[in-house]
Order: sequence, then C-alpha cells, then structure tokens
Amino acid sequence: MDSGKKSACAAADLTDDLIVEILSRLPPKSICRFKCVSWHWYRLITDPEHRNKIPQTLFGFFYPSFSLNHENDIVIFPDFVDVVEDEQPFSDPSLIFMAGYKSIVPDICCNGLLICSCRKASDEYDLVVCNPATEKWVVVPDSGDESIALVNHFGFDPSISPNFYVFQIIDADENYGYVGDVNIYSSETGAWSHKESGWGDELQLVDRGGVFLNGMLHLLTYNFKILTVDTEGKTWRTIHLLEPMTVKCIWKGPEAFIGQSQGRLYYINMRAGGTPKLSVWILEDYASGEWIFKYSISISQIFGEKDLMFERDYALIAIHPQCNMVFFVCRCEDKLISYDMDHGKVCVICSLKEHLCHRPFLPYLPYVPYLSDSPAIQG
Repeated sequence: MDSGKKSACAAADLTDDLIVEILSRLPPKSICRFKCVSWHWYRLITDPEHRNKIPQTLFGFFYPSFSLNHENDIVIFPDFVDVVEDEQPFSDPSLIFMAGYKSIVPDICCNGLLICSCRKASDEYDLVVCNPATEKWVVVPDSGDESIALVNHFGFDPSISPNFYVFQIIDADENYGYVGDVNIYSSETGAWSHKESGWGDELQLVDRGGVFLNGMLHLLTYNFKILTVDTEGKTWRTIHLLEPMTVKCIWKGPEAFIGQSQGRLYYINMRAGGTPKLSVWILEDYASGEWIFKYSISISQIFGEKDLMFERDYALIAIHPQCNMVFFVCRCEDKLISYDMDHGKVCVICSLKEHLCHRPFLPYLPYVPYLSDSPAIQG
C-alpha cells in the first residue's frame, strides 16, 4: 500500500472529537484547506459547536478601490486588506479573471462568494457572483421586474446548501422607499420568483447590509425591527428589539449594526451623548426571539479619543464569524482596528490604502475563503 493510501486510511480511523482537537491546533490557512478534504470534514469545521475551538478563518476585507483610467474616467475595482499575515487565498484581489468588464464593484461577500456589479464596455451592467479562491464566476440573469429595486441582498451557506440566492427588495412606494415585495433568484433553478411581502407596510431599511443566517435573510429597519425571509419566500418573520436596544439618530435611523458570529445573530448599537458607548446584544434563543445583553464599552476606550461619532469619525464594519471580536475603520487616522470583546483588547491591524474621504464609509466586506468548487458556479 502506498503512503497516500496509508494516510487516507489513518485519517478515516480518527474519531470526530480527535479530528476537531487536531484542527484546533492548526493555523487558519490550514483550516481552510482541510475544509476541502471531504464534506464530513467541512461539516465538522463549520459546525456551530466547534467554532469556539477551531481557529479563525477570516482573512480580511474586500473593498472598492477608485482610480482613473486612460480616459480619465473613474473606475472601480476590488482591493483587499489583510487580517491574517499569510498568503492570500486568491491570485489577485481585483478579480481580473472576470475579463471583459471595465469596472467591478464588490457589493456583498457571504461565506466565500462575492457578488459584484460589473460594468461592460457598453456601459450596461451585469450582476456577477464569483469565488475569488477558485476564480469561477457566473452572471445572474435580470429579474425582468420593471419596478424600482431598493437593494439587492445575497445569501450562501454551503453547510446548508451548495446553492446561492439573490434577494431583490422592491420599492412599495416609488417616492418614499418603503419595503415591498421580494424577487428571489435561486442558482439551483436558475430562475427568479416573485413573492408578495409578508412583513407589513411602511417599513424602511437601514442601509447597512443584511445578514444571511440559518437559511434566512435578516434586514434591519428604521422601525427598530429585524425582518427575515427564507430562500423560498415562504417564511416571513419580524424580530422585535428590546427598548434599551433602540438608539435612534433622526436622519440616519438606528445607530446600530447587525451581524452574525458563531452561528448567532448579533445586534450592536452606538449610543451618543454623555459618554458615547458601544453595546452588544445576542439573539440567544432564535426561535423565541430572546435577546441577552453581553457587552458595553465606551467609544473613547476603543479609539483613545473623545467625542467621536458613529459614521462620521468611525464605522463598525464586521463581527468576526468565529469569535467575539468586532472590526472598525477610523477616519481620523485611516486605520483598521479590532476590538476583542472577551479580553477588552484593542489592536490596530493596519493603515488603509484607501483614504476614508468618501461619505458614507466605503463598504468593507469580510472574506472567509471557500476553497471548494460550488456546483452553482461553473466558471
């Protein structure tokens, strides 16, 4: 028996507990590679019960980078800022393998897949889903809906399904931007479906992205509610917030952010006035909607300065998918900063290449590599 077959047999004899213990001692890049050993290993690594033991897999953040082309037109292509000091799991952050586009705007990153708005030479746009690690990509067909779309959202979770989903939120009132019906694209069927909204009337979305968790899209509204819908448009839900969670800014809606970590939904608000502080709640029981308070920290302790304002001086860009850590960008010094909530530790990760002169802040999209080929993206 050759050495490769012997190694395969030896690995097959390992118990799940022993595999998890071995993986917990490896660096993040190795964890990403071992996800590709088998679907069984992938499920072990992504299992919520193992996320506290297995190292982080967040490699950094994609963001749009602005430049001038030879015709002095502004063009946008993705760039990347590292969190892990290691070789990047892709060849070029500008996604040059998607040939034929003169501008590529990264919109949303979800579990290793990136959805981008891509401008062709004809100035028409394609909506493209790509995997930067495998350099595979696919164009999403037009929904055919002539109604005004408020926003597109994206969902992909390979632990649930190998397929991805695009959610197009329709404007119920063309003058006020209220949430209306939803068009949902499934890569499994290759088609869009139109679903009548099950959320109610006069709801407006906060423009700070969405969260795809438990096979559901989660959206924050100005009304201090979190809206959810599943990938088939069959299950609609409204998650209400506790009164202490409802911090409001008149012209921007809730001073808040939602994200997911370790398989749970997080809600973070930034309370201004007096001593500005950041407070964190976790949806402890997803079925019942039970929130629990976890952390509170003054903004001055994180940044070392007083009187800083959310989305004027700094922005909260992500929650770490594997541990209780949040990431900020700071406008005054153009820095990427992390804050470890368990240990109260602040770390300046790096200086940013893109100066934060744009308002609102550039979107920084957290990237966890997905090194397997998805059947939904054939390339």
